[in-house]
Amino acid sequence: MRMAKIGFAQSVPAGTVKGAQRGRRDCQRVIFETYQPAVQRLLHGMSRDAELARDLTQDVFIQAFDKLMQLRDASALGGWLKQLTVNTALSHFRKPHHLAVAEHEELNLDAQDWLSQSDWLQQLNNIEQLLAVLDDHEHQLVWLYLIEGYSHDELAEKFAINAATVRQRYHRALKKLRERSQS
Repeated sequence: MRMAKIGFAQSVPAGTVKGAQRGRRDCQRVIFETYQPAVQRLLHGMSRDAELARDLTQDVFIQAFDKLMQLRDASALGGWLKQLTVNTALSHFRKPHHLAVAEHEELNLDAQDWLSQSDWLQQLNNIEQLLAVLDDHEHQLVWLYLIEGYSHDELAEKFAINAATVRQRYHRALKKLRERSQS
């Protein structure tokens, strides 16, 4: 028995994508109804604000339908929309004070340390409540890394910073979470 695909892994027929590219509203509605829950869930996870997530969801689909002609492979629609969603959120949250980090601080953490910290966080019962203590930038890094599965290198590219800085910020966020959970 095959499992049904959910979220961004869902697909719509290639003819529906082609129709949407030609501006057919009925095809656009199918795409919206198929992917809207995944887009909004990702945006809510990144923003922690349901109203903002709804607003950004609208922005994502406006951009998607404006740029849909760029999509060459209809089967890549879900991944393309996920990238567009993350980029829209990061664009919204990108502020100079979010990017200010001392570049000279170098943390030497090996891969096993990252995995053990991630495992610890995923096992907590009150993860949503605990994540609330993070500032927006920390929350976005932790969310995208742990929940959405982005690598540190991918996040570095998304945030336009180097991978070492992403690892530093991620480590600081996890340290803050660990200290908070133990208090």
